[in-house]
Amino acid sequence: MSADHTTPEIRRAARIVGLREFNTPSLEAVERRRLQLWLVMAVLLMCLAGVAVLTSMWAIQDTRPGWLSPLVMRVAIFGLTASFCVYAFEKELHLRRLTFLLADERVLTAALTNRLREMSALLEAGKAVNSALELQHVLDVILNSALELLEGETGSIMLLEGRHRLRVVATKGNDVARGQEVAMGSGVAGYVAEEMEPLLITGEADRSTFRNLIPRAQRVESGMSVPLVNRDEVLGVINLNAAAGRQFTEYDLRAVSLFAEQAAAAIANARLFEMERAHTAELSYRAFHDPLTRLANRALFVERVEEALAEDADTPRRLAILFLDVDNFKMVNDSLGHAAGDRLLVAVAGRIEGSLGHADIAARFGGDEFAVLLRDAADDFALTSAAERILVALQSPFSIGGHEVFIGASIGIAVPDDDTPGVDELLRNADVAMYKAKDSGKGRYVVFAQEMHEAAVERMQLEADLQRAIKHHEFVVHYQPIVELSSGRVTGMEALVRWEHPTKGLLPPADFVPLAEETGLVLHIGRWVLHEACRQAVEWAREHPDRVALAMSVNLSARQLQLNTVIDDVAAALDDSGLDPERLTLELTETVLMQDTGDVVPRLRALKQLGVQLAIDDFGTGYSSLSYLHKFPIDVLKIDKSFTGNLRRGTGEGVLTHAIIRLARTLHLRTIAEGIERPDQVGKLQAMGCHSGQGFYFAKPLPAHEAIACAFGVDLTASSTS
Repeated sequence: MSADHTTPEIRRAARIVGLREFNTPSLEAVERRRLQLWLVMAVLLMCLAGVAVLTSMWAIQDTRPGWLSPLVMRVAIFGLTASFCVYAFEKELHLRRLTFLLADERVLTAALTNRLREMSALLEAGKAVNSALELQHVLDVILNSALELLEGETGSIMLLEGRHRLRVVATKGNDVARGQEVAMGSGVAGYVAEEMEPLLITGEADRSTFRNLIPRAQRVESGMSVPLVNRDEVLGVINLNAAAGRQFTEYDLRAVSLFAEQAAAAIANARLFEMERAHTAELSYRAFHDPLTRLANRALFVERVEEALAEDADTPRRLAILFLDVDNFKMVNDSLGHAAGDRLLVAVAGRIEGSLGHADIAARFGGDEFAVLLRDAADDFALTSAAERILVALQSPFSIGGHEVFIGASIGIAVPDDDTPGVDELLRNADVAMYKAKDSGKGRYVVFAQEMHEAAVERMQLEADLQRAIKHHEFVVHYQPIVELSSGRVTGMEALVRWEHPTKGLLPPADFVPLAEETGLVLHIGRWVLHEACRQAVEWAREHPDRVALAMSVNLSARQLQLNTVIDDVAAALDDSGLDPERLTLELTETVLMQDTGDVVPRLRALKQLGVQLAIDDFGTGYSSLSYLHKFPIDVLKIDKSFTGNLRRGTGEGVLTHAIIRLARTLHLRTIAEGIERPDQVGKLQAMGCHSGQGFYFAKPLPAHEAIACAFGVDLTASSTS
């Protein structure tokens, strides 16, 4: 060590023994100084011996000086010798003291140097541990650093799983131990974890202190077990065994305990990082996958299609998109519940995936809509074969909640070409083709053709026009007379909506009502027609008080009847117009009545309580059982024009029509025949007992002023017999 770092006591002792010229007092310098001292003493003693011999010769020869007596000579020699001995003894004491001081300082210096080395090793290990992010890598670094620090041979790290068990997660020198578990508080490691105190282990563990030791516990010559504690929470235990001939000390235990604090913090950070990474991975997975079916979602599907399109630019492969919608899925939701519907969707997703090749991708777009990317549809046969495989896979029944569920699917297929270079266009085309498949009867596939897109654009435009028409009041009501066949007298009118389109002219209901039903716009249109028809009936009665007030028939759509507000809408129309409820007849088709008899019957009865009449329109064309007729509070059966058109004089083709009329008479219902176009039909129906009729033979649907002129200004009986 340098003089600057020498203690004052050593410097003072060095000056006493004459080492002030040494800048660096050391044991070697002290030994040289001791040698010099004894050499000087030897020389002095030899000189004194020579003097003693000389004085003795002088005494014998009697040649000594007169003033030098023998006594003086003896005292002088003895004094010099004693002085030199005292001086030598004193210097020897100081030299020995300096030797001890330097020896102690050398030991201390060595200890400090060793401590600095260990601290440096600890710091380097801490850096390595904290720089690692993977938990297993962190554990391996901790274990290797601890063994290297203490020159250990084998070791392991056990982490707490749950609250009551420790599990070996990292080992060195004993890989068999990996995965072994021990209960909290059991064995040495369990004891250390429970007490959170480090422990030196020498020899065989005391079974009275450590419970549940294994029957043949291996004897440990020198080892230690140190808890890994972070923020007063035990994370696990690090176990170390010394190499042969090495004994761990309390100092080693303290060093590892210090290291274990850093190690525990690093393990906690690594765990936190793993949790954050797992959370990030889960968020990323959810961002690109459907949480219910675990299929790709729309975002990931679009990304994969874009990649496939980019690849196809350089390769001869051909891709295609299949857009699939589950048929009758709403029925499953309504009957078995949404939980059963979710299970069905998961099963459907599994069957779709099972029908695809390894390179193909299935995705769920939401609801009951799925999409499939075929990466290598070599030709049209491969394309349609893939669609057929999916349809066949979905034909088998699904077992959902103890019920056998049968569904199908409608599939639209789109293949990229020069006109559809992008993903959005492909998906649009496949969607259009899918709706075409649904309109064609479901349970089939349709390949997109350009005219389908044109029809879809026209449909979209029509929907936009419908929205505008409602806002700008472009609808009008035409009225068709209903005639009593026996007298030829007009007894009522049927209100029929028309659309005065600004560019296409007057459009009949068939051109827009189906779309209005699908989009829900029919609710606005139907409510307006109901109010307008009631108002018009009251206005006619006021303008022609001398005439019998005409009844008014208005059609109710399926959407209107499905709403609980239909009763309030009808009541409001009657109240606003002042129309007598008995003069209002609400017409409903068989299909509407059979959609949900559980809800329909109470609504029909509520409407009857308002006092209105109820009629089944187009009777005979639906799929209802005749046994349902007595359940509905119906007043009128309107015979569909398909039956009226088959009537011929002298033939048997009117048997069904006659049966309907007889059935109505049995149930005490009035009958109205639709689509009358010839006088022979009037006579035939009248002979069968039909009450009333309507059709072009009497009058086509007319604007309000023409309809009332036709009803009150023309003798329809005369025209019927001419």
